[in-house]
Amino acid sequence: MPAQSPSALPGDLLVQLEKEQMVRDAIAQLSPRCERMIRMLFFETPPRPYQEIAKELGIATGSIGFIRGRCLGKLKQQLENMGF
Repeated sequence: MPAQSPSALPGDLLVQLEKEQMVRDAIAQLSPRCERMIRMLFFETPPRPYQEIAKELGIATGSIGFIRGRCLGKLKQQLENMGF
């Protein structure tokens, strides 16, 4: 079965795919530590325990919440800059 051209996709699906790509692009533009943390926290199934994430990133377990908040703030700003 041949792949559909983007113009053949229903409008809502196309908009959703474009938004998902924009989020992936914004995450890729974060610092390496923020990108890794965001991917580990929100894109891995099953979710990893904070202790494991902290060990892999070389940070204290108690620092994850603060750093996560800062990284999400940067992601939000990046998405706003991209017109999301």
